[in-house]
Amino acid sequence: MGQAGVGQTCGNCGTVNSPGEQFCINCGYTLTGLPTGPTTTAQPAAPQMLGAYGSRRITGSLPPSSLLGGRYRVVQLVGKGGFGAVYKARDERFQATRAVAIKEMSDATLSPSERTKAIEEFRQESNLLVQLNHPNLPNVSDFFEEGGKAYLVMEFIEGKTLETVQEDAGRPLGEALVMGWAMQLCDVLTYLHTLSQPIIFRDMKPPNAMVTQNNQIKLIDFGIARVFKVAAKKDTTLLGSQGYAPLEQYGRGQSDARSDIYALGATLYDLLTNEVPADAPTRRINPGVFQTPRQLNPQLTQATENILLKAMEQDPDDRYQTAAAMLQDIVQSGVAPVPPGLYTSGTLPAAPQQVLPPRPAASVPRQGGVGPSGSTVSRSQNVRPVVPPPQQVFAPSPPLAPPSPVARRTVLIGGAALVVAALAGTGVFLATKKSGSGGGTGSVPTQPAAGTLTLNFTYSTEKAAWIQASIDAFNKQGMRLANKVIQVVQDPRGSGDAKDKILNGALKPVIWSPASFLELSQLSAAWQLAHAGKDIVGSGELLPKSLVFSPLVFAVWEQRAQVLQKKYGTIDWPSIHDALILKNGWADIGGDAAWGLVKFGQTRPDQSNSALLAITLLAYSFYKQERGLTVKQVQDAKFLQYLSDVQGAVNAFGRSSGTFLENVVILQGPAAYDVTITYENLVLTLGETAKNRQKQALQRYYPSVNIVSDHPFAILQGEWVKPEEQQAARVFRDFLLADEQQRLALKSGFRPTSPNVQLTDSVSGNVFTRQSSTGAIPPQIQRLAQSPGGGVVDELVKQWKDKYNDTSTTPGG
Repeated sequence: MGQAGVGQTCGNCGTVNSPGEQFCINCGYTLTGLPTGPTTTAQPAAPQMLGAYGSRRITGSLPPSSLLGGRYRVVQLVGKGGFGAVYKARDERFQATRAVAIKEMSDATLSPSERTKAIEEFRQESNLLVQLNHPNLPNVSDFFEEGGKAYLVMEFIEGKTLETVQEDAGRPLGEALVMGWAMQLCDVLTYLHTLSQPIIFRDMKPPNAMVTQNNQIKLIDFGIARVFKVAAKKDTTLLGSQGYAPLEQYGRGQSDARSDIYALGATLYDLLTNEVPADAPTRRINPGVFQTPRQLNPQLTQATENILLKAMEQDPDDRYQTAAAMLQDIVQSGVAPVPPGLYTSGTLPAAPQQVLPPRPAASVPRQGGVGPSGSTVSRSQNVRPVVPPPQQVFAPSPPLAPPSPVARRTVLIGGAALVVAALAGTGVFLATKKSGSGGGTGSVPTQPAAGTLTLNFTYSTEKAAWIQASIDAFNKQGMRLANKVIQVVQDPRGSGDAKDKILNGALKPVIWSPASFLELSQLSAAWQLAHAGKDIVGSGELLPKSLVFSPLVFAVWEQRAQVLQKKYGTIDWPSIHDALILKNGWADIGGDAAWGLVKFGQTRPDQSNSALLAITLLAYSFYKQERGLTVKQVQDAKFLQYLSDVQGAVNAFGRSSGTFLENVVILQGPAAYDVTITYENLVLTLGETAKNRQKQALQRYYPSVNIVSDHPFAILQGEWVKPEEQQAARVFRDFLLADEQQRLALKSGFRPTSPNVQLTDSVSGNVFTRQSSTGAIPPQIQRLAQSPGGGVVDELVKQWKDKYNDTSTTPGG
């Protein structure tokens, strides 16, 4: 082999290579011959297998007419994405023209060891696909390595990705069209999920499904599919696409068939609304950010919305348990004709008789090719569907029971149905109600009597009144587990304080309910870092669930509020900031000079959730955005000055939201705190106390962009937690989520998570229905900011502590 010369040009693709190259950096062909001048043309040679450190082809750079594998002639590049490229090629081994799609794996950023692993996974994908036989899957025929790259050869599909179909339409696609595709997708998922070794696709989204000219769906890009291992508790890698992946694919459990069902529901949501749904972690942290399909596209039928919402339930147990069950509901809804030849057609019910409008020409796919996995794009707000919805509406059928060794059992107690049996670990537990009205209160002896199962429950202080009443009610029922009476012991404390004490081992609860998933995510990440990847937050049946919701509000004394509104028109972060930095304080904006400087009230963000959310909202307000906050933005000098303007106006920081407002702000009044950032429920419940104490109302004003505390109920899995305690904790969790306790939460000013309970329900003591001088109560919090990632949150707290860690802290709050 000759030494490549200066400026040597490849005779295969025409690329001019750098001095010293032995192989073309573009196509991998051997560069032969000695340099003869400024340029030397190399002669075409057989493709070479390159080592990990040698020159190799650039992904997606093969020109037309390049030969691959000694038989595949490249026609054109079809698409290129983060994971590789796809070419259309001709198989020259056959006399008749035979088009194939060739997928080229990208490895540009991989180390030698990573590349070896990636090649093996790519080979695994080909071995997986070659065994499959379904009309909605492409046929795979070959796998080879060449020029330092790995290639997968499959059937070339004449069609377009569902993403491209929607982009061409520029609006939501027709309901009948999309739900017809949905039936095909349910069918192919049923096939994959019911193989002897079930396959979980794990990346269902519009770019990964194609539709042919005869309206047949083809599921493409199996790059992150996996064979389901029943014994595994969690996935080893976090895979999937934002907006389409369920919570368990973010490290909260193992993906299974129900994970694909969530992604399918999200895919249909996208196609029918032209909006990518809020991602699962954001939905969990800020439930209000999720809009139902009919909110975005009112012309959808209720039946279709019900199907999508069921598929996209956050808890896997609440979703369709099989794709076949989802398919049955779509068929029974009658929103689309049933495609012929479905894999599961023998088990489907008869579809309702219905005449649907024809599919418009605008939605017929044009010729195209197999596309690689790609990133999502923003969607327009246009909600006009391509096809008018049919008039007939059907409610979905009940979900199929999840596959498990023992079915759930319902026991009737006192005329009310109470779900008391559930699968957990190695067996089934049965919780029963103790006869009589005996039992304890929220506190039980430090040394419990024999036959008592004690649950140590740590929770954020702002929900103390509701939790205390609920614990008393639960303990009085004398619920039993395996002949042991379940008793809950309460420990109210600030969310940040609890997180730190759990991490250092000073606090060992069975259950923790911080104010939001923000602290729970921080605990989870820090625990895994300190315990070799083991998570303290439960998954599966122990997956955390939101108990109640509460947005943030500015609590402003009535006389101060009147002055602020007269001067600024609105009470929000910009006007509050401007008031706080006034040299002469209230005198500069028309207030009484005796009021002095404008003073701000807040708890410590390293110990209290309300303050952590407050400085997050402050950052979003400074940058005039609602999502995507970065560490760099938090570190920016101008923002840090803005933050200092507000935090410097605090006389002393509180430790816990629930105690700070009652024991400090209301007691000291406007002389110490003019404006305080806190929770809605606290102002609602303490309004009369504030008025009686200070002779003026403490009014509520809602930030224009808010964050809602969602109060997760987390069953921990530290080494101190016994399996029977986890089982008993689930009984207590279900008790708190039942409608009776959710209605009780209205008395404490919390917004219920149960869809059966409304703010306006007739409940004695419901603070939402009281005539109050604290301001109007919005039924929904419309604009919600995205909770930033853990790194951003940590940086916010770090920047705050760097300057204010030694600032005075209030006693008693």
